[in-house]
Amino acid sequence: LNARHTAWLVAWRQVFQEAGGHVPDRNVERMLCNTYIPVRPGDNRRLDLVVPGLSVARGLPLFVDVTVLCPLTASGQARPGTSNAGGRLLQDASAENDRTYHDVASSGLGILYSLGAEVFGRWSSQAEKLLPQLARARSRGLHPRLRRSNAFCLLGRWSGILATGLQRGVAHIVANDAGADLVSAPVEPGLHLADLP
Repeated sequence: LNARHTAWLVAWRQVFQEAGGHVPDRNVERMLCNTYIPVRPGDNRRLDLVVPGLSVARGLPLFVDVTVLCPLTASGQARPGTSNAGGRLLQDASAENDRTYHDVASSGLGILYSLGAEVFGRWSSQAEKLLPQLARARSRGLHPRLRRSNAFCLLGRWSGILATGLQRGVAHIVANDAGADLVSAPVEPGLHLADLP
């Protein structure tokens, strides 16, 4: 779980920085009580990323919780409610995030995002909507003839960074010797590219 989460977090941090956001180390895994959101001292809630300096969400800082979920249990069974409703885990995680960090939304001092993904590649709706907004905002100062193509290039680059980060985290778990998610014996022997028909 931690390896999947860390790889996804690192990928989002890179995307936010390339989009013009400020994500110093102190804004990674930051305690909510150490931000300017009014909460009681000693509050132990933690946000994965705090990102000021972007031109999205009315210019307010983004308070981000990232998560990577698996719709299958350890025994390989579908989690309740996920077999006939795609993205159900991500919707539930977003609702839980809204409840956990309600102080951010109610303060009006920042915008809360739950940027989740499933191990098989599905992204949360907030992640899907935020990425094009970041690309458009980053391209805003360019000549009008270049703006759209630049936004599409950034969108492709950032989608690739996020997808690769997610799959690296998942691959790390799958290939882990102790407690691997999949059996280590291959179904078929390895094949070299030169041997392909």
